[in-house]
Amino acid sequence: MWFWLVLISPFVAWIALWIAANTLELSLKPIMPWLWAASGAFFVLYIVLNPWFGLDGSRRYGRLSFVSQLVAYTCYSMALWIKGRYSFECLRPPSTKWYLPWTAASFSMPTGTRILVRDIDLVTPWYMEKLGLWKLAENPRGETDIATLRFKKDGNSVVLTMREDFRTGRTPIFFTKKIGKMRDVMTARGVAVGSIERDRQGIQYFQIHDPEGNEIEVVQES
Repeated sequence: MWFWLVLISPFVAWIALWIAANTLELSLKPIMPWLWAASGAFFVLYIVLNPWFGLDGSRRYGRLSFVSQLVAYTCYSMALWIKGRYSFECLRPPSTKWYLPWTAASFSMPTGTRILVRDIDLVTPWYMEKLGLWKLAENPRGETDIATLRFKKDGNSVVLTMREDFRTGRTPIFFTKKIGKMRDVMTARGVAVGSIERDRQGIQYFQIHDPEGNEIEVVQES
């Protein structure tokens, strides 16, 4: 029984942190140094007590070695999760209509894109609340007068910029595998959505516009 209780403890710890961050809206940043320190300390303890690396060469401390290894892993993974979480400035998802994960309609981008805007502070919340983008707390290359947003942590960036020299002249394109459902999601979030059309190749798409009138195409991913 103790083995299974110890084994599920990382999942219990992750759920507790998730609830604290999302439901209670507590900041987890202050505990990161403690998690890194605990991870290192328990890993050292695991090495010392492990019968293959330990000082006494016996298996008397097998259980303690297992527990220390699990605690070290749990602290390490929690610290990484918190670090990744706070690499974004805003983490609260849009409060309007969402689908269950296995039926969700999501966006993707094969490459990054830049969108010229007049007022970054005014337009950025729209991209976050309506399109579900996350804003990075710091711009990757230290650029100023821009806002860098992503649909996922390791995804390509949507860069909002006020610099005329970065005008691309191309319409930004977001892809989705469920174009009908995505149109319903956009409508539920109060976005003015065009009708679903087909181009010459038979690919479905519809258009939306940000608060400054920039056109964005949502295209059916094949």
